[in-house]
Amino acid sequence: MIRLISLTLAAFAIGISEFVLVGLLPTIAADTGISLGTAGLLVTSYALAITLLSPVLTSLLSRYNSRWMLVALMIAFTIGNILVATAGGFTGLLIGRIVAGAAHGTVFALGAPAAAAIVPHDKAARAISLMFLGLTVAMVIGVPLGTIIGSALGWRTTFLLVAALGAIAALAIAILLPPTRAGESISIRKQLTLLTDRPLALTYVVTGLGFGATFAVFTYLEPLLGEHAGYTVTGITLTLFLFGAATVLGNLTGGALSDRIGTTPVIRIALTGLAASFIAILLISTHPTGLAVTVFAWGVFAFLISPAVQTHSVALAAHRGEGAQKAASGLNIAAFNAGIALASWTGGILVETTGVTTTPWAAIAFVLIALAASTGITRTTPVTAQIPTTEQPSPTRR
Repeated sequence: MIRLISLTLAAFAIGISEFVLVGLLPTIAADTGISLGTAGLLVTSYALAITLLSPVLTSLLSRYNSRWMLVALMIAFTIGNILVATAGGFTGLLIGRIVAGAAHGTVFALGAPAAAAIVPHDKAARAISLMFLGLTVAMVIGVPLGTIIGSALGWRTTFLLVAALGAIAALAIAILLPPTRAGESISIRKQLTLLTDRPLALTYVVTGLGFGATFAVFTYLEPLLGEHAGYTVTGITLTLFLFGAATVLGNLTGGALSDRIGTTPVIRIALTGLAASFIAILLISTHPTGLAVTVFAWGVFAFLISPAVQTHSVALAAHRGEGAQKAASGLNIAAFNAGIALASWTGGILVETTGVTTTPWAAIAFVLIALAASTGITRTTPVTAQIPTTEQPSPTRR
């Protein structure tokens, strides 16, 4: 498992870059002279970059040694965050976010199969969850600390630190990740043919709407807590810590449960819990204590689903070959972020028109659609499908 640390570190840097905007969004909006809803487009554009560019980059890079492609992607991620930190205006911020987002999606597309390949088949979901642990740890300590640093030293400092973490992760991957043989390449056209597989296509619907639903509310959590629940800056920071801790619990539990009872039951448990959490937020949005308890439950269910759907999509494509598995992984990452883009954009519209307290309505709608789609993802448990074992370097490459 020591070899997974490099991928976990990469996910940690990526997680901070993606999620730290939640605490910094009002500051960035004020600094650039735009509305809160418009600033939310920084979340949307990042997610769209992952959605649109991840399948293309996965197609181009999957044929090469995964270790060195992951190193190159983390370097690109570092450059993107440097661009954000040094941007002179909102357009520059968007460019930096797009560069970082393009790298983000492909790191997970190539990294998830690499993580699964390091361990025995029956531990695949747990290995993937350990990679995703980097995202959840970012939620626990990275996002709150990034918010504190951004408030004290400026939001640009936060992104410079994220860039430094990206560089360290690139070095760790180069040192720790085992050499891998070149995988089967798969074209964009062939990737899209995966969508003709009904259970796989419905899995992406579940991924996008089920996981993405969180971001209709989470993107604008700071004003929800501060303006309507009466939280102080310290209270908001502590609540972000609480949400982050819950995501770690949800992520680890999701991986372990998927190995034990199968991915499909875990997905449905997570979606049901999410729907209940968002309904509770609507009912108690002005009650500080009740809201804190609900935020914790929401965090658990939000990340319970992530290792389950990632493992589910990779395993469903196992019979099609390694290239199809990487493509399926990349498409699932694209689905994650298509959902984030849709949900954050929808939440922004609601913030601008009806107020921040109405954002849970959008989240509930997305979750209910995902729950309906989950009835068709498969009746079997795909975790035991053949996931590649540890890859060895080709005799012709040293």
